[in-house]
Amino acid sequence: MKNSERTETRKSQILDVAENLFYEKGYEHTTINDIINASGIAKGSLYYHYKSKEDVLDGIIKRRGDKNIEAAMAIAQKSSITAQAKLLQAILSQKPENEREKQLTDDYEKSSNGQMFLKSLTDIISRLAPVIKGIVEQGIQEGIFSTPYPLESIEILLSAAHALFDNSELKWTMQEQAKKTAAFILSVERTLGAKEGSLSELAQSILRDRGE
Repeated sequence: MKNSERTETRKSQILDVAENLFYEKGYEHTTINDIINASGIAKGSLYYHYKSKEDVLDGIIKRRGDKNIEAAMAIAQKSSITAQAKLLQAILSQKPENEREKQLTDDYEKSSNGQMFLKSLTDIISRLAPVIKGIVEQGIQEGIFSTPYPLESIEILLSAAHALFDNSELKWTMQEQAKKTAAFILSVERTLGAKEGSLSELAQSILRDRGE
């Protein structure tokens, strides 16, 4: 195994161990020494790869971001579905898949280094928006979307989606969540120039298929 491969393997192992600890003990109650002991490596070896506990959490979130980008790209490349379906599936693919991922996202937002979180969010939006832009351009060609600003529209919508739905400080009831989701989908339709109601009906169908 090459040195670069060994390095990536060790980094991934550290992230796996840390992710389990963050989920079991919570981010705030997990120490660097906990990660070192559970990883079975020397302190210097961990600090060679990650400079702090927040750096480790940053690595976990970025790894998940890479997976989400790959999922969105796979959806964008499908030839069997419409641009509308691709758009909704790509956006929904960014949601935490389970309670573990949701908790880690919440922990990340509450970590002391807000700039690190903002940097990671910016990275995801800057990489995801061009992928979804291609979907919108397909929709423009199909005559179901109409916007002179496909990239900028998606950047705005992704930012709004994060602020509304990924903020653990907003304690909404299920009824409030449903109303805000409906309002967001209406905003997507109007921003992208889609027929009103076209995305909301499709979204309900996709969510039913996902069991949500």
